[in-house]
This record gives sequence, structure tokens and C-alpha cells, in this order.
Amino acid sequence: MNLKAILKSLFISIVLISFNYSKSLINDKIYSNHMELFIHQDIINNFLHSIGEIKGKGKVSIIEYNWVVSNANITINEEKSEFYADVKLEYGDLNRTDVIIGKVAVDYSQEENIIYVQISDANIDIDISDILTILPQDFVNINIDVSEYFSEPFKIEAPQPKTTFYDIPMYDDTTKTKKITISNKESKLYLVKDGIKIISIYECLTDEKTN
Repeated sequence: MNLKAILKSLFISIVLISFNYSKSLINDKIYSNHMELFIHQDIINNFLHSIGEIKGKGKVSIIEYNWVVSNANITINEEKSEFYADVKLEYGDLNRTDVIIGKVAVDYSQEENIIYVQISDANIDIDISDILTILPQDFVNINIDVSEYFSEPFKIEAPQPKTTFYDIPMYDDTTKTKKITISNKESKLYLVKDGIKIISIYECLTDEKTN
């Protein structure tokens, strides 16, 4: 199975989550922060590291070159999320190492309870005019693009507490009970330092029933 097929079929399940019931780091008057779920960026980075190196080759004029992309990571903070990787280019007797920077989009579907992490625009133009001085500048730029390897978004299944039900006896009428349902009303995703935070609010609904 090739790398693109592996990425396409990837489904990451979060097994370690930190629950934080204290005051939120994010001030949002819409949410009362009944529950906060934190997903560390290392969950994605550990998978990127397991991919290992991505290799390629090409030719410009009479110069053949090879490239290796390694140490892929994403970084997340309150302002943005980005993709970084080292790229080593070997051409002739020379080699150089540069950094590829790409975009990372993070979205959450409450209906599916899935976090989508999409890497895009992970490419770099490398100037090798130092060895091909006889050619115009435009002809000595090598473009290395690894976006196609991440064309499918990473899917992270977010833990979502199940709806719970309680039957409470009504002591003034033994033929009736009060059913209380506690469920997640709405969730919202935030980017925070080193990861993703999902803030949820809950609601309690009551319903009387006859035994």
C-alpha cells in the first residue's frame, strides 16, 4: 500500500484526553465552559513522524537532483496552525537543506464528532543558480511540492460524552417519575497553544412519565 493510500485510509482515534473543568483560558461569552476537551498537536505529529522520509528526484538541464523531506510537524497556537518539514536537496556534488512551510486548516463537525486537519500548499522553490550560472534565473528554480501526499485530511475522532438519563421518583405521586436527560447542546473548536480545544455546553431536560 502506498503512502497516499495509507493517508487516505487513516482514522486517528484519540485515546488520551485531558478534561478541564476549571475556568477557560478563552473568554467567549457564548459558552459557559461546562466541559473542555484538549487535543495535543503531538497526536498528529506522532503520525507524521511515523511516515518517515518522502523522497523524489528530477532533472534541470544536465543536472539531475534528488530530494528528501523529513521531520514533518505541525504547530498550533491561538493565531494559526502551520506545517513544517526539512527538505534536503542534492544536485551534482552539492547539497543544501531548507524548510518547507505549508498551511493547516482545522475544522470540527459536531454532527460527525470528527476533527478534520487538512495540510495544503506544502511546497518550496529552491534556487540552484550557484551551479547553473549560464541559465536564466527562472530556469534554475526547483519546486518541491509534497501537498499531494496530504491531499486527504486527517480525521480525528473526538471523544464526546454520551447522553445520560436519570429517572427520579416523585414522592408526592408514587405513580410518576421525572426523567432527566443531560446532553451536549453545542460544541465549538478553538486553536490554542500546542493544540486544539473543544468547548461544550450541556442542557438538562425534564419529562414526567407515569409508571
